[in-house]
Amino acid sequence: MNKLLRYLKPVWALVIVSFVLVSLQSLFALLIPSFISSITKIIENPTNYATDMKKLITLFSYSVITPTGDLNTDILIIGGIMISFAVGFLLCALASSVTIAKIGSTYGRQVRHDVFSKVNSFAISQYDKFGTASLITRTTNDIEQTQMIIQSTMRIIIMSPLTMILAIVLIVQSDPWIALIIACALPLIVVIMAVIFYIAYPLFKKFQTVIDELTLSLRQTLKGIRVIRAFDRQKEDDDSFDKANTRMKKLAIKVDHTMTFANPLVNIIFYITYIGIYFYGFAKTEGQPASEGTVAFSNVLVGAQYAMQIMNSFLFIGFLLINIPRASACAKRINEVLATPELIKNPQNPIIPANHEGIVEFKKVGFTFPDAKEPTLSQISFKTKPGSTTAIIGSTGSGKSSIINLIPRFYDVTEGSLLIDGVDTRQMDKRDLRRRLGFVPQTAQLFTGTIRSNIAFGMKNVTESEIREALEISQSADFVDAMEKGIDSPIEQDGKNLSGGQKQRIAIARALIRKPEIYVFDDSFSALDFQTDIRLRTALRHYTANSSVIIVAQRVSTIINADEIIVLEQGKIVGVGSHRELLKTCRVYQEIVDSQMDKDEIMKTINMTKALGGAE
Repeated sequence: MNKLLRYLKPVWALVIVSFVLVSLQSLFALLIPSFISSITKIIENPTNYATDMKKLITLFSYSVITPTGDLNTDILIIGGIMISFAVGFLLCALASSVTIAKIGSTYGRQVRHDVFSKVNSFAISQYDKFGTASLITRTTNDIEQTQMIIQSTMRIIIMSPLTMILAIVLIVQSDPWIALIIACALPLIVVIMAVIFYIAYPLFKKFQTVIDELTLSLRQTLKGIRVIRAFDRQKEDDDSFDKANTRMKKLAIKVDHTMTFANPLVNIIFYITYIGIYFYGFAKTEGQPASEGTVAFSNVLVGAQYAMQIMNSFLFIGFLLINIPRASACAKRINEVLATPELIKNPQNPIIPANHEGIVEFKKVGFTFPDAKEPTLSQISFKTKPGSTTAIIGSTGSGKSSIINLIPRFYDVTEGSLLIDGVDTRQMDKRDLRRRLGFVPQTAQLFTGTIRSNIAFGMKNVTESEIREALEISQSADFVDAMEKGIDSPIEQDGKNLSGGQKQRIAIARALIRKPEIYVFDDSFSALDFQTDIRLRTALRHYTANSSVIIVAQRVSTIINADEIIVLEQGKIVGVGSHRELLKTCRVYQEIVDSQMDKDEIMKTINMTKALGGAE
């Protein structure tokens, strides 16, 4: 938790102001019972008013108030002072609430910003390590818990100790025996709080983990609702969610039961102490003259008020200590994210390529996933050329997507080097590197908004004509124009109101509008029908005439006209060449072609591409 306190530095002045306001609030609250005592005494013996006021003046150093000698006037004076102190208490309470809320909200905003920025810098493997559900919980619930404990601490850490110290001093000055009665009760409260703290500490640590599990279960259900319904697994999914929900319920009940014991037990001790003070007061005043009895009873009345404030302060501190374990567990989880080292780092002195040709070169590249025993890629070497298309094909698990993910530095190569325009990607600034890419991932990811906002994603000052051109090239214009609002038509979360092929084409348009030096398509044509696929690739060939194009595909028809085809098997290149060359020289490619197409289909694809203006 101490590591997170650095986020209070920008508001340190407000922290000091809030401490002053809370201190004044406590002081005003403590002064009021003294004036109640003064009123009680002045009613019976107005002549002692000056002496009583002198004691108060000496203790609290406020301006001298000279008694008038008139009973009604002096009572009104004390009443007026009490009202002014009550107003001061109210103003300080309001002002401290505003400043503490400002401090808490500033702290929460900055921590969320840093956690979010840190998560954005994670490598893909680090996302997998934490899990999406856990990162969501840490960014929301965990930060909220630490924010609440900081706000509570700022009020309690000043008010409660100050109230206790001043109240004890005033009670000792008023009547030491009342202080002794209170001193007998305080150890019992401390023991109760210690026991509850001991029981609650491990429960709070488990609670955050259970929240992660529930968030994960809920997220999986919402994200996979179509699959769950398609396979008629609603009951099983409900049971899975109920298990996580029930576990959280039981733990929450256990925590609440533990916390519930604190309030009644402390209240019992408090009321017994309260009764003890009054019994002491009645015993002391019995048989004494009326004036002396009134003085003694006024001391009891004030002592009882201070006793209540002391015990409430203990109670607040106890509740703060009990909630600290949960906040500490949350703080630990937040610090785990903030302390995670950045695996994909920017170099201290990044190199900017001298030219902008978009040449991608793999030199004996090897790659092994973190914690994996066997390498995913070995001795990968090839070079793209501007205006040409390089295709990568292979069986599932052969390493196609791994090659693609190395280019934008989602992962770093573990052997060899990957060059962009002659510069190793590890020596380039990540933002500069990724600006050079038009990347279309395997799963088309759209964002809530409109077609316009998704196509212009990450771009500024995009014109209508540029959007229209991207739609035409990606073969999206027809279905977009058919929508009620055209390019301003809404897109739901994850593009749920679009088909798979439509989502892929919008994602391709988003890459095209950047007009980058390098286009990377990771199996981005899989949801397109045969004719749309050919039309799109034919249009791409003309549009990307000055850029390097890398395509990963499962279908031979998608890459049949590529300038160079790279065939992968078990993370190694087993064939490089054109479609015709590979049919003669590469057994793996021959098997892939035979499994997908016959000779007639091959000729049909080539002829259709020719008819649409594509190269053979």
